Amino acid sequence: MSFGPPPSPFTQSTLAAAEGRKRRTALVIGVLLALTAALCAGGWVLWGRGGGTSSNEHADRVQPADAIRETVETPPRTPEGGTAAEYVDKTIKEGQTASAKGTWATEKIVAKAIVNVVKGFRIGDSEEVWQLKFPGPVCAVTRHVSVDGRTAVAYSGERPKKADTGAGATCDRIAVFDIDTGRKVWDKKLPGESALAMGVNVTMTRGTVVAVSGQASVAYDMTSGRRLWTDTAVTQCADTGYAGGRGLIALVRCGDSADPEFRIQKVAPRTGKTLWTYKVAASIKGVHLASSSPPVIAVAAGNLRSTNLIALSDDKGRQRGTIRLEGDRYVHSCDETFSAEVERCTGVVVGKRQLFMATKPRDFSPETSRGLVANEIVSFDLATGNTVRKFDAKPGRPMFPLRMSGDRVIAYREGGSAPSAAVSLDPDSGKESILLLFGESEAPTMDGLEPPDVVYERGRIFLATTSVTRPKGDGPQQWVMRGFESSR
Repeated sequence: MSFGPPPSPFTQSTLAAAEGRKRRTALVIGVLLALTAALCAGGWVLWGRGGGTSSNEHADRVQPADAIRETVETPPRTPEGGTAAEYVDKTIKEGQTASAKGTWATEKIVAKAIVNVVKGFRIGDSEEVWQLKFPGPVCAVTRHVSVDGRTAVAYSGERPKKADTGAGATCDRIAVFDIDTGRKVWDKKLPGESALAMGVNVTMTRGTVVAVSGQASVAYDMTSGRRLWTDTAVTQCADTGYAGGRGLIALVRCGDSADPEFRIQKVAPRTGKTLWTYKVAASIKGVHLASSSPPVIAVAAGNLRSTNLIALSDDKGRQRGTIRLEGDRYVHSCDETFSAEVERCTGVVVGKRQLFMATKPRDFSPETSRGLVANEIVSFDLATGNTVRKFDAKPGRPMFPLRMSGDRVIAYREGGSAPSAAVSLDPDSGKESILLLFGESEAPTMDGLEPPDVVYERGRIFLATTSVTRPKGDGPQQWVMRGFESSR
């Protein structure tokens, strides 16, 4: 079994209602459910056997259970890594390529989706402890996870007539499940006409799950599955997708494909009300959403390749700094044709004041004023778009940002001839700290992996493929997912 074909992600005002987006209809009126501030079941993880409780315990407790998780990591007792979990799928037939979107982790469980099944593996011994099976393929996922360990997927409610990897399946249902237990919290049919998998996207923000299916958009209460608002009317403007996390912003597209007009709207998650609208320049041919708060968008001028990142103000949606992507210089992973996923700039990590991207790896690590480097992680000021700092990767060992951890950045560094590593980067001091080291012979290479499926959580790093291909005949088995943690 081997990874699928490499997508090379690391090498590459408010307007009038008639003119703006269609106002959503609130379907439920009443008092909002009281939000619980209970700690995610099970508490935090102990760093090492017999070790003290991590400071993350307090950080998690002050967050509501249905907020989107933003774990602040602390270093393990030792950076020396060992296997935390591993998964090799043996159900794929020879010659078949299967979709494997979605990887999520909690303190106890790492979950992986493949075709129409999500499997939960216990961290520590890799035992499969639950299995959540859907009639048809999982067709859209979100990388967001709630504080208490819930996430959402969209899937096909019909069994495929033949082997289907998910790309051509009808995507007509949405479900929220508990990652620790595999229990389905709720399951709903998406409104409007059924759309193909490439026409559906899903995201989450505090207490709310939002989806776009074709030209229909809908929001559900994360806990009960109660529909909060929906929009199924067909007009000249339609929601293309949403970005969640700390906030919720929508990408709205008007006009035809030859001459599209784009708008970015900040949306109140519980009512669907538009809070502000930013009108993208008429020359722009494509837009992706890099962050909801602070709002950052990627725009493509002239073709479908993103040319700039634009930061907007959170309160009014006014344009702030602009960052030029300089052709192929940066790894941002924003561009994707034939997909409804607009929240896909997984190579762009956005903090409160700065944005982080890696430059593309160099084949021959040329000498620079800072010495031999494989690539750099560059930070930019959101207010001005100016470069603030560069973190140099070591020769032959390119480094890529994964997510924020408080005010610091967690990055993955490829091994090359040395151990692979998860590191913490301090934007203020420029200091790099090792979090985890794991042998290069144990880790899959990043070729064939997309950033959403590189997950660092609770002191562990998980690397997973997004498609699985089993070659005909005998061939070496490749990992669908493998995770590493501190060895003690």
